[in-house]
Amino acid sequence: MISTDGVLLQQVLHNMISNAIKYNVDNGWIPLSAKGWARQVEIIMTNASTGIEPFLRGRIFERFYRADSAHSRKIEGVGLGLGLSREIARAHGGDLTFSINPDNTVCFSLMLPREGQ
Repeated sequence: MISTDGVLLQQVLHNMISNAIKYNVDNGWIPLSAKGWARQVEIIMTNASTGIEPFLRGRIFERFYRADSAHSRKIEGVGLGLGLSREIARAHGGDLTFSINPDNTVCFSLMLPREGQ
């Protein structure tokens, strides 16, 4: 079991799903999975994507930051979701990270500690 503020956790999951949908490719996919260990729980979300340019990866969690391609594609949002989501995860003793797979799919990982850890 994890101990979190349910409303805040819902916001993090909403932000993760919303971004995965916004930046998914046409006819793409968004698998969601969860894993549990003795001390933590991980929620993993991957989406079909064209990837994130290497020079943009270090800024993905910055508040109000959106890649130029996001502006040109007219994707809704102001660039707050991922930064706030990571701060919420960290406030609960966890973290939100991402990685780019060799096929350019983007994988977000939400780690939260189990209750009492």
